[in-house]
Amino acid sequence: MLASSATAMKGFANSLRMKDYSSTGINFDMTKCINCQSCVRACTNIAGQNVLKSLTVNGKSVVQTVTGKPLAETNCISCGQCTLGCPKFTIFEADAINPVKEVLTKKNGRIAVCQIAPAIRINMAEALGVPAGTISLGKVVTALKRLGFDYVFDTNFAADMTIVEEATELVQRLSDKNAVLPMFTSCCPAWVNYVEKSDPSLIPHLSSCRSPMSMLSSVIKNVFPKKIGTTADKIYNVAIMPCTAKKDEIQRSQFTMKDGKQETGAVLTSRELAKMIKEAKINFKELPDTPCDNFYSEASGGGAIFCATGGVMEAAVRSAYKFLTKKELAPIDLQDVRGVASGVKLAEVDIAGTKVKVAVAHGIKNAMTLIKKIKSGEEQFKDVKFVEVMACPGGCVVGGGSPKAKTKKAVQARLNATYSIDKSSKHRTSQDNPQLLQLYKESFEGKFGGHVAHHLLHTHYKNRKVNP
Repeated sequence: MLASSATAMKGFANSLRMKDYSSTGINFDMTKCINCQSCVRACTNIAGQNVLKSLTVNGKSVVQTVTGKPLAETNCISCGQCTLGCPKFTIFEADAINPVKEVLTKKNGRIAVCQIAPAIRINMAEALGVPAGTISLGKVVTALKRLGFDYVFDTNFAADMTIVEEATELVQRLSDKNAVLPMFTSCCPAWVNYVEKSDPSLIPHLSSCRSPMSMLSSVIKNVFPKKIGTTADKIYNVAIMPCTAKKDEIQRSQFTMKDGKQETGAVLTSRELAKMIKEAKINFKELPDTPCDNFYSEASGGGAIFCATGGVMEAAVRSAYKFLTKKELAPIDLQDVRGVASGVKLAEVDIAGTKVKVAVAHGIKNAMTLIKKIKSGEEQFKDVKFVEVMACPGGCVVGGGSPKAKTKKAVQARLNATYSIDKSSKHRTSQDNPQLLQLYKESFEGKFGGHVAHHLLHTHYKNRKVNP
């Protein structure tokens, strides 16, 4: 904290920046700030980015960016951890409620489509008085239909897409002596922001797979219109996500159509959807269950656990194991990557006689520690082949756009609900999802990792290094 106004004002344009709407992910209004510094601690201790600090100028103490620059020009990764602890809603997600409401009110011939992330069925309802860990997918679908959406799809389906593509890529890298290893997951947009902004040397290590949200958005805009006899420009596509960084992700130039428009029109966080439901005076607890529309609605257990820390790793290794051995991986084999007790987890799995060491980190500060250990060649971390990184402790189910979990028990209840869906799923591995196989047969040459799949379901990254 800086008490001297002369020091505090260094690098600033004569005044504190009280409002900042520059970022597509996170905004702030410091007129409400009580200087509790919970956001500063989250940015330092969880995200490890040190973007924020408290300043006292002319007797007024508020949080500002360390550099004095707008948030969009800093190394902020939009993970949203700062928003979870703020008691006055001083720091919050960039608004998508108003533009979405405008379209739903005046569709003008457009078809409103949305997708629901794996975590939403578990965490969003807590903001509406439902006990932690309650699976509420059917009620969420009903609420979305009442708000005006014409089609509602399940991003769990797309998690299966990401898993089969990522597992295919992993198998290819493991079999190529010249491939870049370890391979890092790429589904967390805050993690991708970190790599591009702070450690671009890791770009070759990132999987080329899009996130489930962006894969399904590509399908919604490039495949789905033909199924219902319309065109992509008539589809308004919204994603319901537990994540503030997803608002950044949809702005990426790689995720635009030929006409320059975004594949995903807007991202609503869990909190934003809960707010819309309240404002519409919908009694969420009393809603009947409605299934997702049956185009993209089926998922394996692997898709279901995508939102928990270690879940992406476990699901991808399940699929890679089955690709190579034609057998199911025993449930016990990857228990070490589950849970929140440790910020960095290691496991080893035998795939067709080859020992494959994998690692999981949740919280970017923990990921930074893991990366340092891998780069330095620390004995325990030698020969790690596959790494999962999620920016949020616990994973997406406790994401930066979610209702704040009030207790550790609430966090565990969310994780338990995730694994209960896995246990009750008909299929454990993503490549066994019949609806997914049908999509690949009809639209992707029937081949995981094929030419069409690479065109529509993969991406690339760029160096956006931010100088301190």
